[in-house]
Amino acid sequence: MASSYRPAQVFASFSTVPPKQKQNKMTDRSEQVHKLPVEREIQVSATGEAFLAPDRARVTITVTSTKENVLDAKNSVTRRLDYILQSLQTHGVKEGDIDIYKNIQRIDGLYDMNAEVTIQFVDFNKCQSVSNFLVEKLDNSVKVSQPQLYHSHQRLEMLRRQACLSAVRNAKQKALEVARMLRQALGKPIMIKEEYSHEWEGPAANEVPQDNEVPISFQQRISNTTITVSVKVYAAFELKPKEKGKQLESTLIEAHT
Repeated sequence: MASSYRPAQVFASFSTVPPKQKQNKMTDRSEQVHKLPVEREIQVSATGEAFLAPDRARVTITVTSTKENVLDAKNSVTRRLDYILQSLQTHGVKEGDIDIYKNIQRIDGLYDMNAEVTIQFVDFNKCQSVSNFLVEKLDNSVKVSQPQLYHSHQRLEMLRRQACLSAVRNAKQKALEVARMLRQALGKPIMIKEEYSHEWEGPAANEVPQDNEVPISFQQRISNTTITVSVKVYAAFELKPKEKGKQLESTLIEAHT
């Protein structure tokens, strides 16, 4: 997991509330309690990014058999299905990660039996090992799909939160640097607002696209399904005068640098 830093627009606003305006605010006690006037503030905007590779893989195995007798079609599919389930158990695939769907229909006087096995993986190495094994051992009546890579809902929500927190950290750091440059102290946050959030799957727009005629490797499939989230926030902080002791210490440090 990683987050990237983007340049942020930073500007500071120094404004003193006029005495008359202060007096008017003092007349409303309830407003005074909930909304204290801020004499000086610094306003910044910043972006934060985080990206996440897929953490789940799904493989679908399809077994078909077409026979004149319905029992023959069922037996043919069942034999292959039992072998598949036994192989999955041998490779350490949990029963809860396997879903089986069966369907039988009549086409042109023949019975067509179809069984679909869907397997969920969190270990990509195991996913590749199981897929390769079944392709080698089973005949053409069994189709093994390419792994479908995706993200779990929990990890996606975590990714969005990380991107937002990264933007807030960048905004606070920018505000702190501006306050130091102005020999001021950064106070409490007044407001933090998420201005926009954008997410996309695959490489960034400025990267060279993959040639469709070239076979895609497994690592490229992971890269193509990696999700990036970008968040921009606006934040305002109190700007306070530095204490004399801290201001003197800061001046001495700057003098020696």
